[in-house]
Formats: sequence, structure tokens, C-alpha cells
Amino acid sequence: MPHVDILFIQLQKRKTEPAQDETAIDNFEKRIVDVRNKIDDIINEAKSICTEPRGNKRRRHNNSSHDHRVATLEVCENIVNSANERFQFKDHLVAASPFFPEHFGEYCGKFPDDKLETTCLAYLELEKSRLKTELSVIYARNDCRDLHGTLSLLKFLIQNSLKETLKGAKKLLEIIVTTPMST
Repeated sequence: MPHVDILFIQLQKRKTEPAQDETAIDNFEKRIVDVRNKIDDIINEAKSICTEPRGNKRRRHNNSSHDHRVATLEVCENIVNSANERFQFKDHLVAASPFFPEHFGEYCGKFPDDKLETTCLAYLELEKSRLKTELSVIYARNDCRDLHGTLSLLKFLIQNSLKETLKGAKKLLEIIVTTPMST
């Protein structure tokens, strides 16, 4: 499905916010449903543009418009189902957002409880209270704000022997760096 693939590629961009990704997915699904609901208008417009050449060919049954409608509805259903299937588990996109260093200053003042909640629901093995404490420590450290990305933060924790002290954050970072964002 090319439409789903285009959306999929858009979601792979590094500088997207999880909320924007979720909105893009929801909007995409709504647009496809809108197309599905306007099928009769689209078919009538297509008929007015494309007329079958007359000649020695056998005339098709009058069912051709019905066949077009059924086929088009099926295509729309396939696109929506493909999008739902591919993007049904999108909470992991939120899991990386607490580790965007450009937001550490903001998060230090107002902790992203909503993102932590979504992340802990997606990954039940995480200890929410411990992770909140550890993330608060990371947000307050100036040396962590200079890092770029989840992998560099994970390396920082390992190289500075913080993997036991901040084991909840380390566990989540390991999950993030080993989980393809496209799954």
C-alpha cells in the first residue's frame, strides 16, 4: 500500500514528536475513511472523465460500476486495515521522548508524567517510581544535556558506571535502542 508506506517513511524522521506521529496516523486513517465514504462521488466523477470506447468489443455488463464500487471499497478497507495493523502499537514512539536532550531543561521544571505513564503502560517491566526519580536526576545534570540521542546517553551511563545506579533508565534506553521504531 503506497499510502501507508509514505506515512511509514514520514514517521521514521528523527525530529518528530510522538504526539505528532499519533496525530499523523489518526489523520491518515480519517482521510482514507473519508475517501471510502465518498466512493460514489469519486466513481461518478471517474465515469464522466473516462468513457469506454465503443466499437466491435462486446459490451460489458451494467454491473461494471457496481464492480468498481466494490473494488474501491475493498482497497480503502485494505489501506485502513494495513495502517491499523502496522501502527497498532505506537506507544513505544512515546518511550523515546523523555530522552530528547533538547527538552531536559523543560522536563526539569515540569516532569513529563504523561509520557512516563504511556511508556510504563507499554513496557510493564519498568518500575514507574524508580524511573521517574532516575529521569529527574538525568534532567538535572548539565552533562546529560550535552548528549545527542538515546544511544549516546546509554553509552554515558555505562562509561560512567551509572548502569546500576540508574538501572531503570538504562533498561528503558536498552529497550529503545534495540526496538525498531517501525514496529
